[in-house]
Amino acid sequence: MPREIDVYQLVKTFASRNKTNAIEFFAFSQAIQRQAKSYDQSDPLYRDLSLHPDGVLVPKLFQLARDGRISLQAVENRVDMIFLPEAFTEVVYAEYRRIEENPDIPFPDEDSMRLSVPPEWIQAVSVESDLPSLIMHEGDRPVPLYRLMFPEGLKPIVLLSVMVGDKLLEYAVLKIRNYLRKGSNRDFIQQRLAGAFSGKDRMLRDSLTAILIRPFDSVQAMKQGSGDFSYSFWAYLTSAIRKDMSSKGDLMPDDIAAYQASFVVDVFNNHYKNRAQREQERDSAFKLLSTLLRKPPYLYAIEEIVDFRDGQGRPLLGKFNREELEGWIAERTTQAPEGALPELLIVGTGEAKGRLIAKETLIPYLVKAMRESRVAIKAVITRDWREILEDFGTTLAMEDDAAFRTELEKRLDAQSPLLSAVLSTSLPTLVYQEYRGAKESSVDLDQCFGGTTSAGVDVLLNLDRKRLLSDVRMLLPVWYAIPIVSWIVRLFMRGAKRRSARKASEPTPRLSVDGASSGQPVNSRAAEFGQMARAAEQRMLPKGQTLDEYLWTLSSRWNTLLDPTSKANLTEDINSLVRDFLRTSLRSMRPASFTPERIESMAAMLADRPNLLRIRNHQALEEYIRLYIIKMLKR
Repeated sequence: MPREIDVYQLVKTFASRNKTNAIEFFAFSQAIQRQAKSYDQSDPLYRDLSLHPDGVLVPKLFQLARDGRISLQAVENRVDMIFLPEAFTEVVYAEYRRIEENPDIPFPDEDSMRLSVPPEWIQAVSVESDLPSLIMHEGDRPVPLYRLMFPEGLKPIVLLSVMVGDKLLEYAVLKIRNYLRKGSNRDFIQQRLAGAFSGKDRMLRDSLTAILIRPFDSVQAMKQGSGDFSYSFWAYLTSAIRKDMSSKGDLMPDDIAAYQASFVVDVFNNHYKNRAQREQERDSAFKLLSTLLRKPPYLYAIEEIVDFRDGQGRPLLGKFNREELEGWIAERTTQAPEGALPELLIVGTGEAKGRLIAKETLIPYLVKAMRESRVAIKAVITRDWREILEDFGTTLAMEDDAAFRTELEKRLDAQSPLLSAVLSTSLPTLVYQEYRGAKESSVDLDQCFGGTTSAGVDVLLNLDRKRLLSDVRMLLPVWYAIPIVSWIVRLFMRGAKRRSARKASEPTPRLSVDGASSGQPVNSRAAEFGQMARAAEQRMLPKGQTLDEYLWTLSSRWNTLLDPTSKANLTEDINSLVRDFLRTSLRSMRPASFTPERIESMAAMLADRPNLLRIRNHQALEEYIRLYIIKMLKR
């Protein structure tokens, strides 16, 4: 593979050796040719450079020019001059150094410096529309020089692109200081501004004095953007200077410089004021975010945090961006005093993985969530165990503590997966240990989180197996507690079960070929009601919905209780009411009369009971009852 030649490095070396950034191509080419002849001519690269250097150098130079690293000047289709950016930037830089030493020197332009900057190295920038965005630009600038354009017919100035920032503002303030020093300009401006700052004469006088004797302190005060007086002072000052200049006839060079400086200072003044205001709004938004994180439900995913809103319903994300939010969260989840946990905690496992919770709200969250889960889980276990005991059955969870805890863990994971995920981490014990010394700890919490790990789920939910089993048995009829009576009932129930099992195993009689019946099917009324219910379902259930899904949707419309236990109890009360009604109504009803119209009539009769009329969304309740009747009979 042939070796490549670094022409750019050769140009830099030649420029450094000859102390020039404007290189004659012929001299450069001759120097490279002489150097190549001193090397081994058996090497194709050195041989080509020795015989025809232009053929090797010119294509490379044009590629460097396309990349913007050099600029070429051609004469009669031949490369004549090679320019490095320093050929122009160093001239501009030297001119601004002169301004620092002599403020009377005006801002430079291309004519005064006799520069013809290649267009690819200079960009026209409007002081009003383009400069504000360039101040905030970070990273490398696309061009080394800017041509700053002014309104009102003022000639543009040339400056280094890296000066857009602190240096440009400093030069502009120095020009305004030079203006105030001339003649009676300072007294004239002070008199002009006195009306705008009535009662603040001393502050106005001190601010003008600061520009004259401590101009860079004035720049720092503007950059802070925290005081309303500072912003107003600079705004009125630049406006007064422009009015003064526009009223004059022929302007002197230093007047033009002050005129130009007033536009530049005005842009920076607005920029720093807006930045300070944005920072204040961002800080307020983060304070509100911190407050919202400490409100129920306490545990938040990043997608929920992104959607946080202020009191007027406006998204907080507009006052800070996603990157700032992630940085804020990262800082508060990693930084903490020695021996303490961070302000925000991240859950790392289960359904709650990646969710955030404020450290001081973790224990209140756990207490509230465990109380709610206890109520719901106890109600479900009580119902299930009661059904088992009524059937004279038993389960391992009723007899063994370990099995009981296993069942509780499964039920907790299904009932409250977020709580289960948090309890599986070490966060509860670590947070409790940190706050136990600072706050009065309760005995219950000490039992739950006082050890090196969280207590068992039976302790956390305050559910004791023996006590729960005793409570369930108290719900049974009294004769379940009388041994001889319960034994007899159990005997009869087992016999009934065996007979039912035999009947279920017998084949269902079939119709003969000619349609004559060879025997009635077992429970034919239930089958006929089920057939009618399925026909009604096709008419009454919206298309694209399943019966269970639509029942859940209707339930969420009429059952608007917030407490999950109360919500479940109300739904079960309605379901029980429908079941009891069906038991009595179907005894005297013919299956053929179980039409959609009859179902609507039955549902309306039930829904119009006085105690159900208090439910607000009555139409959803009535539709729920209709479909629940169908569900009970179609199976």
